[in-house]
Amino acid sequence: AYLDFGGLSATGVLIGQIVMAEAPLEELCDEEQDEEEEPEDSSFQEYMNAFSAKDAVLEPSIIKTFERYVDLGGSADHGIRALCKSYVGLPHMINLMMEWLRLAGYKRYELQNIVEDHLKLLIVRNFDPKKADLIFTEEGSSQMPPWLEDMIGFPSWRDLFHQLAEQYPDCLMLKFTIKLIADAGYQGHPSSSTSTITHLPDSFATLVRKTLKQIAKCSSSALHEKLAELTQSVCHSQHTYFYLQAMLQSLSQGHGTVENFRVWLSQEMQNEVRKRKHDVTSITLHLNGMGSHDKLFEALTAMLSRGALNPADITILYRQFANDSGLEESKRPAATNPHISPAATNLHIPRLLELLVQTLFKPSSAINPDHKEKYLYILAYAVSVYDQEEGPNREELEATKKAIETAHMICSRASDSHAELQVEVPTLFDCIRYPAVSMGVLLWVEHTLTDTTFFEVAAESSPLYLALLDEVARCHKLQHPFVLAILKKLIERSYPMLEVNVQLELKKSLVDHLVQLFSCGHVLPVVDYIEKCFKMETLDHSLVRHFVSEVLNIIEPPYSRDFVSAFLPLVQDQNVGGTLQTADSSDVVSAFLGECSKKSKKKRDKK
Repeated sequence: AYLDFGGLSATGVLIGQIVMAEAPLEELCDEEQDEEEEPEDSSFQEYMNAFSAKDAVLEPSIIKTFERYVDLGGSADHGIRALCKSYVGLPHMINLMMEWLRLAGYKRYELQNIVEDHLKLLIVRNFDPKKADLIFTEEGSSQMPPWLEDMIGFPSWRDLFHQLAEQYPDCLMLKFTIKLIADAGYQGHPSSSTSTITHLPDSFATLVRKTLKQIAKCSSSALHEKLAELTQSVCHSQHTYFYLQAMLQSLSQGHGTVENFRVWLSQEMQNEVRKRKHDVTSITLHLNGMGSHDKLFEALTAMLSRGALNPADITILYRQFANDSGLEESKRPAATNPHISPAATNLHIPRLLELLVQTLFKPSSAINPDHKEKYLYILAYAVSVYDQEEGPNREELEATKKAIETAHMICSRASDSHAELQVEVPTLFDCIRYPAVSMGVLLWVEHTLTDTTFFEVAAESSPLYLALLDEVARCHKLQHPFVLAILKKLIERSYPMLEVNVQLELKKSLVDHLVQLFSCGHVLPVVDYIEKCFKMETLDHSLVRHFVSEVLNIIEPPYSRDFVSAFLPLVQDQNVGGTLQTADSSDVVSAFLGECSKKSKKKRDKK
């Protein structure tokens, strides 16, 4: 209640009640002044000590304390004299100092930050959870202190409460405050502390529901940020992760968009947990209802936990799913039909698919020929078979398996002899229409082109491999990020074995493939990457200029606001767009700038 800067009014109260200074008392009265008589009863000494504390008269509870002292028979004169002697006026001195600093040229927000940061330091250093819990006892457990509600309205003080709650998880006052923050709707704020809010089931459930709604409605540009918020909350512990997955599992009766959203989000969380080196295989399999298939459960648990496939467990999976029983047999209950295939969804595990693709397409991977058929079958089954009421639908199984097998054979032969690829490219293009094959080809191309010896012995073959990336980008929109990641890795690599002019031509070719990816619809990520390279000067200006020129030749208005904000700085730069302009302004750069200018003028006219 001391400082007159926005949001600080309640801070003094908190310091006064929780962080009582222990320094010796300052006597402000003249030393020659006559000593006041001590209270006649030693039982009042506790009150006199409180009155003698520095700036005790500014404490918000001082009126009630003084009234209790007088009601017990204490001398009002003695109490008033003690309060007068203990008055220092430190808060007012601080305000005066802040005013001087403001006159000296400091901005108001700078002064506020200085004071807030120092107060936070004092509070963290001297915080006493026991005294904090007494706040509710002294001020009435049935009502919330008014200053507390004021404090949580400011992000900086919410940050402080979360920081303290991290250090003192058992403090009741802090638990109450964190719940208050969540109930007030601030739980989505970056200051929200996962470790504290997860101890409050109701608040955590509110947080998860709110974030899920935001993810379902947010734009693609904001999706990454919202996913990061959800990940931070649910990946805090096994309990929070299980809570989210169980909540998503409860939506499994949905259809269409709801079911697709549920599966996608569940798998995204599985990937995030895996990145954090946590093993949630058992939770995932149980939630998928695999606990009733003991052998299948054990085989998948063993492979997914180790992150590696093995022939023994793959054989178990093959025997479980390679059941060609007819419709009538499949209708019989599992108890009377021991050969019935488990649900195809049991194989819809991203990590399992990833391991299968790596095993079949990674150049350094070796498969026992006796078991290769089983790997091919399991991957084809996982990506093409889906469950229906009458049983699994295997219509696409054989065609998918044949495509995977053909692509696997082509990639294996081309790894040994790059000349083989030119003959097989048309066939490989046909196989790439299957998403599982295209993911395998991406993996194979990445490992082949990033091999240190490739450009020493087979640099002339690189256009064929890059053409495969273009075909994947054309066929599969969802795999655009993977194509971009490979191109970025190739552009950012150094090629000391090649001459400088050859390196430049190679990177120019890679930029052409970025333009191709751009033309397939992966617009903003590609432009953002080039802009980042330009700002950090990691890409030669001639290559940036080539990218801008190629893009301007394939685009036409109207342009989105996001695209203009990302692409316009490149076009306006004199070293890039400036060199592409002609004297008569008949070039594509002038046309683009003119369109942007007209759009900006229309916006101003509307205002």
